Amino acid sequence: MTTEDNAEALTFVKNTPNVRALVDAFDRTANDLEFYFNQCRDSYDYRRNIWPGKSDDLRKHGADAFPWDGAADTETHIINERINRYVAIFMSALARANIRAYPVEMGDLGRARTVSAFLKWMVASYIPQFRRQMELGANYLLERGLVVTYVGWQREDRTFKQTLNLDQLMAISPDLVKMILEKENDDKLILLLQQQFNNIPEKKAKRILNDLRKTGNAEFPVVRRSVDRPLVQVVAPDGDVLFPAYATDPQRVPYCFWRVLMTAQELRNKISTEGWDKDWVEYVIENCKEAGDPLRIERRNQFAYTTVTYDASELFEVVYGYQRLIDEEDNSEGIYCTVFHRQVFGNVNVPDHAKFELLNGYEDYPFVVTKLSEDNKRLYDIQSVPELLKGIQWQVKTERDSRTDRNSLATLPPIMHPVGNAPSDWGPGRYIPYRRAGEFQFGPTPVYNPGSVEMERTQLEQADKILGLDINNPLAGIQQQYFVDKFLTHVRDVLRLAYKCYQRFGPDQVFFRVTGVSDPQRFNKGDPNENFDIIINYDVMSNDPDNMEAQLKQFAAMLQLDKNGRINVDMLIELGAASINPVMADAILRSANEATDQITKQVTDDLSKIYAGIEVGARPNGAQIALQVIQSYVQQPDVSQRLQADQAFQARLQKYIQQYSMMIMQAQNAQIGRIGTAPASVGQIITQGANSND
Repeated sequence: MTTEDNAEALTFVKNTPNVRALVDAFDRTANDLEFYFNQCRDSYDYRRNIWPGKSDDLRKHGADAFPWDGAADTETHIINERINRYVAIFMSALARANIRAYPVEMGDLGRARTVSAFLKWMVASYIPQFRRQMELGANYLLERGLVVTYVGWQREDRTFKQTLNLDQLMAISPDLVKMILEKENDDKLILLLQQQFNNIPEKKAKRILNDLRKTGNAEFPVVRRSVDRPLVQVVAPDGDVLFPAYATDPQRVPYCFWRVLMTAQELRNKISTEGWDKDWVEYVIENCKEAGDPLRIERRNQFAYTTVTYDASELFEVVYGYQRLIDEEDNSEGIYCTVFHRQVFGNVNVPDHAKFELLNGYEDYPFVVTKLSEDNKRLYDIQSVPELLKGIQWQVKTERDSRTDRNSLATLPPIMHPVGNAPSDWGPGRYIPYRRAGEFQFGPTPVYNPGSVEMERTQLEQADKILGLDINNPLAGIQQQYFVDKFLTHVRDVLRLAYKCYQRFGPDQVFFRVTGVSDPQRFNKGDPNENFDIIINYDVMSNDPDNMEAQLKQFAAMLQLDKNGRINVDMLIELGAASINPVMADAILRSANEATDQITKQVTDDLSKIYAGIEVGARPNGAQIALQVIQSYVQQPDVSQRLQADQAFQARLQKYIQQYSMMIMQAQNAQIGRIGTAPASVGQIITQGANSND
């Protein structure tokens, strides 16, 4: 196939994909990315303190050992320690972050809060192992400089063996049981069994029929919908997903590839769940078993790090080839997916691919890609944390090795003795024979060098400054916020795409439960074209309790200056509670409408008791709403009439009102203390400060 044919196959959509062209593109991409794979292998080794010649006893051995055989060869986890610290910060930020959906159009305003709750439920339950996947992504982002997350929809019908008797079959199909008992028209009966139970083979249908007639029960393959949910999977950027090496925007490249290792069971399950070609699946299972690690089919495609060889013949490499193809008739774009194997093409008896489909409704590839630093426009030109700190780690290792070796010499210096008269033994309490004093003596030892400790301390401080972990640096918080925002931006984009997948492929309604609400909520996926701005906010200074307390006090103090009601007190309470404990905040906080309804219900219950002769006290909050309810209550003719006639009822109600009035007065004390008198007002309207130009 010529280069021109390959280019055309990778540009325009055809009735069937050109798998040979895809395999060639895959091999070229893998070859071009060898520089990045090598960089990731080095980063893997730097983080885990793997180097050539490393021994289990952490000592240098062999002819090239320096300064001597058995010298110190210590591990220094400078890189790993700082990556782990940032991973912990990222996961804490994800756990405490405020996830909100803001409407883009006015028509979505009322639905935004429900969508926010739904997104929180997606993170907590709906997306399987979401936090585990994000933790893996955090490690990839820091160690390899790149995190790639696949977002799709997983729907699988799985078949399970289940023994059913005639009574149970009666509930499924009464006509079927009737025909079995009549023992007539077996051909039609077998056809019904096949239709009812997922097209089971005729031979198996006959065996089931015989078992039912003999024993009254039989084993049936029962199909159950086991999975119907979003699929979020972080993939290795240096082997699982491959973009062209020249990529600057991963969503604008003509093709990309996702390598997946599957078992034979998973391959066969794809026939029924995703419509894969049966002949292709069986051919791959029979002819494409790899002896050893399937990641090492060719040297240039070696994506593994270690040299350990293992038997992985149960796994089969499947490649999803995603292409942005153009229709030659109308020049419209589409995202197409081809499922293929790199060794299966050009066989006249077997199709080249398992499946070829247009990803209907997709405008981009189903991947979210984030770089650690946008210091170069090319996707794979990156600087990871190991790349930044590898020099410092080697320098610290050198200093520690030298101090260990010096301590070894100080503990047991070289022993000087006459030539040919070496001591047979040496140690505490040993008997060492000699002819004259001074025959045996210790050699000189190196002088203690305090500069080595100072050098190491300087290197560690430099490592912390590079990553913004230096507690004495006033700009460290800004650097930490930068990295946290990188991670949370990736999480936000993953959630946005997962929500879009739910709108396209999910059920019309789902029931979900969130913390603090006893009854499950029903969520309709709504208009697939609706759009929300998903925001995930987290301030790294939230880790400092003193700082958060000071910020909340400052906002509370600003309420005294809020003459126009610009501060949303409900939102301030919500954010303050979330900063204290987000889990408890979700459990105890209600929406404004729910709070109003709850206070109204509580006050009306109290008024009923007061009317019945039972004295009750005011509720601890919601005084303003309570007085409005009471004002409406006393205006009713029968209540007004009884207040005039019943002094005891009037006293109970008046005491209840006074308690709420006292709450409001206490809330105004701060303003009264500031201006010296009660705020100026006309009736119920506060006019204090109305003539101010501030």
